[in-house]
Amino acid sequence: MSNGIDKKALFNLKSEPYLKPISDLGVGFYNLDENTAILRFQLSNSKGPLLIHKNNLTAYAYFESSNGSVSDVIELEIEDSNKGIVTITLDSEFLHASTSTSVKGQVYIGVNNVDGKAEYNEVAVFREFTFEVADALINKISSFTKIEYIRMFNQLKMKIEQQVRDIEEAITNGADYVAEMKSVLQQGIETLNAIITSGKSDIQGYIAQVKRDLIKVKDDATEDITTVSNNAKTSVQDTASSAMNNINTISTEATEHVDAKVNEFNQTVEDNGFLSPQILDEELGKLTWQKRKLTNDDGSRQWLGNIANTDITSLSTGLYEFSTSSDTDWDLCKIPNFTGMRIGHLASLDVTTSGNGRKQFTYRQNHYNRVFVATLHTGGARRDWKEITSEQSDTGWIPFNLINGATTNTSFKGADDNGFDCAYRIETRGSVTEKTIRFNGKNLTQSQVIAQLPSNLFKNAHSFPIRVPTSTSYSGGYITARPSGEVRFYINGDSSTWNETAYIYGEYSWKE
Repeated sequence: MSNGIDKKALFNLKSEPYLKPISDLGVGFYNLDENTAILRFQLSNSKGPLLIHKNNLTAYAYFESSNGSVSDVIELEIEDSNKGIVTITLDSEFLHASTSTSVKGQVYIGVNNVDGKAEYNEVAVFREFTFEVADALINKISSFTKIEYIRMFNQLKMKIEQQVRDIEEAITNGADYVAEMKSVLQQGIETLNAIITSGKSDIQGYIAQVKRDLIKVKDDATEDITTVSNNAKTSVQDTASSAMNNINTISTEATEHVDAKVNEFNQTVEDNGFLSPQILDEELGKLTWQKRKLTNDDGSRQWLGNIANTDITSLSTGLYEFSTSSDTDWDLCKIPNFTGMRIGHLASLDVTTSGNGRKQFTYRQNHYNRVFVATLHTGGARRDWKEITSEQSDTGWIPFNLINGATTNTSFKGADDNGFDCAYRIETRGSVTEKTIRFNGKNLTQSQVIAQLPSNLFKNAHSFPIRVPTSTSYSGGYITARPSGEVRFYINGDSSTWNETAYIYGEYSWKE
């Protein structure tokens, strides 16, 4: 068990073909070191620490003293398999045998040959190392001193034996103490019995008094409960009688009211006649209001089924829903040039009519959220299908950083929008895509690559002017952009006067 008093020495051993022993590191132990003399070895090669594990390598050590004493071939314990560190605790008997000598040692490692084939055997011997074994000072105490220690021990022994005899004598005399303790015990028992007898009498008196008190409380409570019960019974009977009188009164009034209403209804029917369903339909038919049924009774669209072989120009005003089975279904619907149909999808159709046979058709793709319209004119002329929806998208402003030493000019603020950072934006409206790019930077030089943007941003090469500070030496600046995304800055005029305080600021848009 390790108590933190072990003495560890570390040797770095490399697997290399050099026979020169490791130089003296001043490592030494004493012959009285027991389970504390520990040698640690870090095994390595030219690539670094060896990765060792009990499943692939076995490490051994052997020691030889200059006086001829030798150790067994001892297997080393793996301390850190990733750093190649193994350890061994020197046997105390070997340390005694090697007292006042120099000890040489070697470490060996062998590959575990799981196949048992001689051609796979691998053994490596590491360079020699040395350490010293010294004689502990305590072993050098003189014979006179040892005799003094023996005499002191004998005196201590005599003193302890005298104390033992005194204790035995005291135990012998303990019989009188025991008799005295028995007498005291008997007196204690008699006292306790007297206390118990007195206590029982008191307790019985308390119990009798409690019983009397409980009987009185019970009698008082029974009398109170009887009184309350009688009062409650009387109150309930009075309340019930009053309620029955009220119910009878209300029932009589309700009966008289219903009878009066029945008589009134009978008189109305007798005076005006009864309105039959047929008469009701005739009366409703005389009213002037919209009577066209656009949907089913529950408000849902009217189902047409598969649209194939259906002439939609013959449909009357209404809201419909249908499905398709082929790309040619719309050719059978008598309005050609439709390219938005998707096979197997549901779609809705709104049909409205005007005077002289004109009809308007609105088709909606339920899945793709697209809308198409067509018109049937007077005399059969048709206006073919046209999509009225368009896809739109906007990336918003996507910021980017300037490169090669160029930085954003955070101190400059434009008057129009309080300044902006470097960014680009892509907006798509139908088939038109518009792109915009903004620049705001400083620390620029002539022909400098100031940004590397996505390659799909510029379909073609672009060149556009950019705002720079007013100067008599140069007339402005401009930006070039290539399809690869490379962006460069150029100065018009004398670039030698351009310095680190100059800047660029501007926005450029183009369509693709």
